[in-house]
Amino acid sequence: MSAWARISLGLAAFLFVAGAVHWATSDDHVGGSLMIISAAGFTYLGLYVRRTIRRAAAVEAEHEELPEPHVGPTIWPFVFSLGAIALALGAIIGPWLLAIGGVVSAIAAVGWFVDVGRQWGHGE
Repeated sequence: MSAWARISLGLAAFLFVAGAVHWATSDDHVGGSLMIISAAGFTYLGLYVRRTIRRAAAVEAEHEELPEPHVGPTIWPFVFSLGAIALALGAIIGPWLLAIGGVVSAIAAVGWFVDVGRQWGHGE
């Protein structure tokens, strides 16, 4: 695993634990929620970096020159931004919007991850 993936996943674990402790021991639930949201973002980045490094190592091991993969247009970045807006507003307005933003962001993250993987695997 690369250093970037380890750093991202380590930060994610720290922020998740810190957010859970903050949420459980404080009357301020916004800070804990924001730390857990940040943990989810670092988890996504860490898993994406780990997947990319493994793919590059597999291609290098085959000693095969593949064309640079092109990721076509996709709706997931837009959906991700809507989820992020709902998360930010949910931290201010109320927990129900925070939950909706979390679900939308999670769906967008998985959809984008799968879509990019499918487009990269299409050339094989």
